[in-house]
Amino acid sequence: SVRYAERLQTWMNDMFPLEDKNNKHQVINVAAHGADMCSMGKRLNILYSDLSSRMPTSSKDEPDLIILEFGVNDYQGQDHLITIDHKTSVFFDGFRDLILCAEVVIHSLLNKYPNAAVVFLEMQTAIVTRKTGSLLHLGVAQHYQIPVISYSEAMFPDFFRLIHLLEGMNNESAINGRLEGTVTYSFKDEEWNLENGLGNNMIAKNGQNVTQYASALLPYPHGCSPCQPQHIIPQFRAGGCKSICTFLERSGLIHNKKLKCNADQGHIPPGRSECFVPFFAHDAVHPSAAGHGIVTDLIVNTLATAELRTCKGEYFPRPDIMPLTTFVAENFEELKVRGDFIWVHDVARIFAKWDALKPVQNVVGTNESGNTPGFQLFADDNLKQRPGWISTNPAGGENITFALDLTPNQCYVVYLATLRSYNLGMGTMTVEVRDYGDKRDGTFNLKTTTTKKIDSLWSAPISVWSDVQVTQDGTPGCTGFCEVTVTTDPLVVGRNGNKVKLLTLSARRCS
Repeated sequence: SVRYAERLQTWMNDMFPLEDKNNKHQVINVAAHGADMCSMGKRLNILYSDLSSRMPTSSKDEPDLIILEFGVNDYQGQDHLITIDHKTSVFFDGFRDLILCAEVVIHSLLNKYPNAAVVFLEMQTAIVTRKTGSLLHLGVAQHYQIPVISYSEAMFPDFFRLIHLLEGMNNESAINGRLEGTVTYSFKDEEWNLENGLGNNMIAKNGQNVTQYASALLPYPHGCSPCQPQHIIPQFRAGGCKSICTFLERSGLIHNKKLKCNADQGHIPPGRSECFVPFFAHDAVHPSAAGHGIVTDLIVNTLATAELRTCKGEYFPRPDIMPLTTFVAENFEELKVRGDFIWVHDVARIFAKWDALKPVQNVVGTNESGNTPGFQLFADDNLKQRPGWISTNPAGGENITFALDLTPNQCYVVYLATLRSYNLGMGTMTVEVRDYGDKRDGTFNLKTTTTKKIDSLWSAPISVWSDVQVTQDGTPGCTGFCEVTVTTDPLVVGRNGNKVKLLTLSARRCS
C-alpha cells in the first residue's frame, strides 16, 4: 500500500524484527473519513473498545505509540467549497470548543495508556489560506509536552520558494502581449532536469523524454514534476492533475493579475510546461503516494533520532507527568466527563464500531409516528459521503423523534450535532428533550422538559459538524429514558432555504 501507516509497519518489521518470529509489529489504522478531534473526543470509549479487540495479546492492551493525524479535518480544512479569508476568520465562533476537544483527547489518552508515546502529525493542504489542525493542536501539545511532527515545516518552505521562482519567470509567458496582465505559473521546457531521476520510467512531455521523477527549478520532490494521471483513482481521474496555478487560484491570493491555469484551453504558451507538485494529490488536500512516503520518512526519522539519543545517554525515557493545570478546560473533572460519552448514535460510521441514529416509530403518549415525510436520511453532498436526517420544507413544522435509553436515576447531558454553515439556505429548529426517568415501571411519567433553539446558519465562512449542548450540567434534563424531538421552524425572512441536517445524538454524565 502507498499509505504511510502500512509503510511504517513494513519499516518496523524490517528494521526491528521481534525475537518471536511468530509475532510482528502492527500499525492499527483507526482513521475515519472526515473525522475531526471532536469526533474522536466524543467516541473515545468506542475507540478504546475497537483497539482492545484488535491489539495482540502481547501488547497487554496498550499500544507503544499513538500517532494523532487529523489531516485537514480539524478546523477550516473541513470546508472545501469556498476560499476562507485567513486574516479575519481564524478565531470564529466555536474555536475554543475545538481546542477543548483536543485537550479532552490528549488528557484521556495519557490517562488510558500511561506507558504509550503520543505524537501529533500535522499536515497541510495546498490551499495555503486554509488554517489546519496545527493551529488548534500546538497549544495543547505544548501544555501536555506532546511531540509534534510537522509535514508543513518539512515541505512548505520549498513549496513557497517554488511559487516565488515561478512568479519571477512569468513575464516570459506574455508572448507578444497575448497573456498580458495574466499569470500562468509555468516554466520553459528546457528547465526540466533529468538528473534528479530516480528511475527509468520515461514519459513523453512536449516531444521530449522526461522521467516520472524528473524535476524542474528545484530538486525532486520539491520542484515541478510531470503530471501522473494514472495515479489518480478512477473516480477523480477525469479532473486531471492540478497545478500550482490552480492551487493559487483556489487560495484566492492573487488579486492584481488574472490567473490562466487551464492548458486544455490553451492558457499555457508553447514551449512551456505547467508546474505540478509531486507530493500533493489531485485534490490539493490529501498527500500523494510520494507525500505518504515523505510522511513515513518523517516518522521514521523521529523514532530513529529518539533511539539514538537514548543510546548516547542524551535522553532518558520517563513516564508522562500530568500538568498541574488544564489548558482551556475549566478543570480536570470537565476533561474526564467530556471524554466519557456513554451514548453516541450517528447517521454514518466513523469508527469500526457504531450505533445508527434511528428515529422512534411511536412517540411516548401518542399513537402517531415519530417522524414526518419531511425528514429523510440521505447524503446531499456531491460525493454522496455525508448523510444526515434532512428537512428542507420552507413551511417548517416537520418533526423527528429519537430516544435515549440510559441507566435510570442518574444525570445526563444531551447533545445534538447538526450541520452549521454560512449558506443562506440553512434553517432553524426547536429541540425538545422530554425526561421520563425510570421506564421500568411502564408508567412513563414526564418529569421535565427542556427546549432549545438552534440556528443552522452562522457567520463563520465554514460548513462543519457542530455539536450543540441541549441540556445543562446543573439542571438534570435527562435522568434515564428520554425522548428528543426536533421540529423545524418556518423559513426565516431573508434566507433562500430552510435546510436542517441532523448528524449525531449523544449523552454523557453530568459533571
